[in-house]
Amino acid sequence: MMKKSGPRWCSLALGGAILAGAVLAPPPSGALAQGVVERVLERGSIVIGTREAAVPYAYIDAGGNWVGWAMDLNKALHEIIATKLGAELDIEFKPVTAQTRIPLIVNGSLDWVLGTTGQTVKREEVVDFALVHNAVCVKKLVGIDSGIETTEDLAGKRVGVNQGSVEERLIAAMNASGELSPPAEVITFDKHSSGFIALSQGKTDAHVTLDDTLIGLMIRSPEPETWAVRGPDIFCINSGIILPENDSDWRDMVNGALCYFIATGGYDALYAEWFLGDQPKAGYRRVLSEPLRNLIHGQCPFGSETFLDSSN
Repeated sequence: MMKKSGPRWCSLALGGAILAGAVLAPPPSGALAQGVVERVLERGSIVIGTREAAVPYAYIDAGGNWVGWAMDLNKALHEIIATKLGAELDIEFKPVTAQTRIPLIVNGSLDWVLGTTGQTVKREEVVDFALVHNAVCVKKLVGIDSGIETTEDLAGKRVGVNQGSVEERLIAAMNASGELSPPAEVITFDKHSSGFIALSQGKTDAHVTLDDTLIGLMIRSPEPETWAVRGPDIFCINSGIILPENDSDWRDMVNGALCYFIATGGYDALYAEWFLGDQPKAGYRRVLSEPLRNLIHGQCPFGSETFLDSSN
């Protein structure tokens, strides 16, 4: 039998429970008795879940400010939706982790989560997703002289991952299947920044997560030349905004805002600001592949640029 190689596309993989270990708190009073559009208008704000240390997508800078490509996209969509609804809406950010982001959507505490969450069949059982706004691949961050090159080189090594992440479950599955033999020791962290500190202190041999996040950790470290982000991709996956389940009005509202931003050129301009040009804000270049760009633009319905017209 031929051994498969290349990225692991995990939309249908990892049948283990996405919410394993996470407790769904009771929903806030009345939170699920009305649609999100009504809730947003009544509250006067959109409450958005985001990560605190997922450079360059969403993180807190030295001045204590939320920054990142995803943060700017959040703000753009908020402004479009407020205009569409003809309402003065505040924007409120709440930190989430891989463990808490879906439960906080399910119990009504958040209106959406926009970051790098991959769309999977298992997650679709409890939440909805907006249209695709990005795609991400997972690699490993290692010391330049670690000798770790391939995924198989993680066998017997101490591997750092975020607790509750797809990467945690995938490494565990590879251990169980014997693909990593001897098994890797999986060490979990609440944030990627904590995982990088452990890696820097020699407490782990590799940190596994999105390649962009790993590059961000590396280039902002005191000695970036001592680290390497190495492939091949462990898996790649499309990213979508997490939304409450079965609320088509809110999903249409978020999709409409996203497609308006795409159709009117805002998405391409924001992406270029963060990832293209001579001095991208991310600190490195990341060219959007042609297939992904075609998907992002092609998924939007004809006439998306008219989303804010009063006749719609």
